[in-house]
Amino acid sequence: MVDKFLNCRYAKPNAKYALICFPWAGGGSNFYAQWGRQCPDSVEVCGITLPGRESRFRDPCTTDADQILQDTCSAIYKKYCNTDIIFWGHSMGALYSFETALLLKKLHHKEPVRMFCSGISAPHAPERKHVGQTVNDMSEEEFVEYLKKLGGTPEQVLSDPEMMTLFLPPLKADYVMMEGFKSPIGVDPPLSCPLHLFDGQDDAKHNLKAWEDVTSGKTTVQLLPGGHFYPKEPSNQSFLISYITERLN
Repeated sequence: MVDKFLNCRYAKPNAKYALICFPWAGGGSNFYAQWGRQCPDSVEVCGITLPGRESRFRDPCTTDADQILQDTCSAIYKKYCNTDIIFWGHSMGALYSFETALLLKKLHHKEPVRMFCSGISAPHAPERKHVGQTVNDMSEEEFVEYLKKLGGTPEQVLSDPEMMTLFLPPLKADYVMMEGFKSPIGVDPPLSCPLHLFDGQDDAKHNLKAWEDVTSGKTTVQLLPGGHFYPKEPSNQSFLISYITERLN
C-alpha cells in the first residue's frame, strides 16, 4: 500500500524530513513528486496518489473518507515512523492533510513538525457550511454546474467533453470525499505544530484566520501572485519549495 499511496520520485535515504504533499480535488501526485529534485538531501518529497488516477488509474475511485484517511495514515506511518514529517496541501489537499494529521496523532501519537495549507477556508469556517443538495446526490450535469459556480476548476477542463470524461469521476469522488471530512474543532486546538497559510492574490477570498483555531503553534499568512491554481506557476513553485525548506533549518 505504501507504494500505491506514496509517489517518491527522488528517494533520499538519509533525509531528516519527509514532505508529504496532498492533492487538490481531481489531482494527482506527479506535480508534487518532482519537487524532490529541487529539495536538499535533508528533505524527501512524496506526493499522495489517490485511487483512479496516474499509477492507480485502474483502481476504482473511492468516496469513503474514513477508509482513505486510514489507508493514508497507514502508508505514511509505515514509511516514515522514524522521520520528521511535514504536510503540504492546496485546496482539498489542505483539508485532507489536516484530517490525516488528526488521525495520525490519534493512532500513532505522531504529529507533523510543520504544516503548510493553501487555497481554502479552514475546515470549520462558516464559509464551508454546505447548504442544499450534496454532491453525492448530483447528476453529472448538476455537478458540472456546481463546479462552475464554485470556481477553481479550469475552464478548459469544464468546456472539453473528452477531458471531462477523464477528469469527472475522480473529481466528483474527491468532492464527495470532502463532504466526509467532519472532524470537529473544540475549544482546545487539536494540533500543536506551526502552521503556514498561503493563498492566491486573485483567488476567491478564503477564511484563513479560522485556521488559527486548529493549532496552538504559530500561524503565518503569505499571499502569492495568481488565482486558485497559483502553485502551478513556476516562480511560485520555486518560492514555495524554498520557503518550506528554509523553515526546516
